[in-house]
Formats: sequence, structure tokens, C-alpha cells
Amino acid sequence: MDILFFVILPLATILISIVLQKILKNPLLVAILVFAVYLILAFTAFTTEFLINTIIYTIIAFITAFLTKIICCFMNKIGDKIDCKENNDNNLEQAIAGLEDSIESLENNMGDLNDLISNIIGNNGCGYSRYKK
Repeated sequence: MDILFFVILPLATILISIVLQKILKNPLLVAILVFAVYLILAFTAFTTEFLINTIIYTIIAFITAFLTKIICCFMNKIGDKIDCKENNDNNLEQAIAGLEDSIESLENNMGDLNDLISNIIGNNGCGYSRYKK
């Protein structure tokens, strides 16, 4: 029976607290829910001496949920920085591709402009044009 109180229930409390924290996203709610469950167990399955264990398991649940919240926030910040770097890299690649397209378009327009200037100068009867082909 000691292994139940000192190993299995604390370990189960830690695991359940992690899952509940990911679902509820509030360490206090996790602790309240764990307290309620263990309180029901104290008066139905165990003796009233289990109330001390209930308080200890509730404290374990709160600490576990709080640490899970801190770790998740820290991991999200790291993930955001990585995502931000990847987005910046993608934006830079898109900007370079757009710049290359703009340069190609500008080169095409310059050829058309040269042809237009040649036609204008040639039609004015100037006789000489450096743009003439």
C-alpha cells in the first residue's frame, strides 16, 4: 500500500497535471480539479487520513502544472524565434525573386524604348541616329 501512496499516485498526479495543464492552460484550475478528485477518493475509497495525502498531491499538481506552463511558454518563444527566422528567410527569397523579375521586365522595356527612340529619330529625317539598327 505504501508504493501506491508514495510512487504511483504522485507519478499519476504529475502526468495528469501535465495533460490537464495543456488542456485547461491554468495551473490553479488543474490543482482544484486534482483536489476535488482526491477529496472524493479520500471519503469514498480511503480513510480520512488520506486528506493529508490529498493536500500533498494537490500541491504536487499545482507545481507540476505551473512548471509545465513555464516550459511551454519558453518553448513557444523559442519556436516563434525560429518561425520568425524562417519567415524572414522566405520573405528575403521572395523579395530577391521579385527584384529579379523587375530587372528582367526593365531590360525588356529598355529594348522597347530603344526601338521607339530609333523610330522617332528615323522618322524625323535627322539622317543620323545612334539608336538606329
